[in-house]
Amino acid sequence: MATSNEPDPRFDSQVLTYKPESIIAAIETYYKALSKLPYVEESHIISPPTSGWPNITESNFAPLEKTNTVINLLKHLPYLQNPEKEKGYAIAFGTFPIDYTAAPFREPIDIQEAKNFKPDLAWPEDAVKGWVIPLTMSEDNYWGNWWLLDTTDGTVTDWAHNNSTEADVDYAPDDPRSWRNTCGETKKLEDLLAEWRSKFESLHWVAFADPTGREKVWNDEDIQRDEDTEHCEELQAIIRKHGWPVNFKRQECKEALETWMEDHQT
Repeated sequence: MATSNEPDPRFDSQVLTYKPESIIAAIETYYKALSKLPYVEESHIISPPTSGWPNITESNFAPLEKTNTVINLLKHLPYLQNPEKEKGYAIAFGTFPIDYTAAPFREPIDIQEAKNFKPDLAWPEDAVKGWVIPLTMSEDNYWGNWWLLDTTDGTVTDWAHNNSTEADVDYAPDDPRSWRNTCGETKKLEDLLAEWRSKFESLHWVAFADPTGREKVWNDEDIQRDEDTEHCEELQAIIRKHGWPVNFKRQECKEALETWMEDHQT
């Protein structure tokens, strides 16, 4: 693990600093913003007690082989609970938040099941470092993203081992950040979440279950129009009809969206 940060070539040689309070605030702000839309329920956003989540301890999380810095961060993060959905809420395309307060991370941790919450099972040579922790998981390791938080500098990197989105800039082989060279892009967590939030609030992205019951983020940005584009526009119209963003009737809107979903079931 790096003890001091060098200029980062992926950020115009800025020297980045890990600030756990900024990570916590960014995640909380993002979840609360999502709860204003008719998908995520505010009651499913859970905040830690003052002493932190009781199951997230050095002894319980020892099998994960993570640093004390990682464990302390996870202990004080807000989480988005899974309201009996297969993978929980979709918070970006095919991307789901990991709740480290829930099974299989409850005490005692189910280490075999916990292996499903890491992206590196098929790439043992690229095992996620001890100071790095997944904040999200992809829907199926092909669709969606594993975003990995590096606690040396507060950045997140897209695992991206199954596609061609490798970043243009690599780190030197002896740089502790060189694990990112086989991954995708690296961003500051605050910037990534702000980008996603803008997409949702502008309704370019709409999160809701599709007619099959699959949790989905619809979008209107595809170059080629298809049925999904049309469905996204229908959902946008329903949300705007219910007053988004100024005089929004959230519950009425959610009921209308659920009716739309039922009407489109095959």
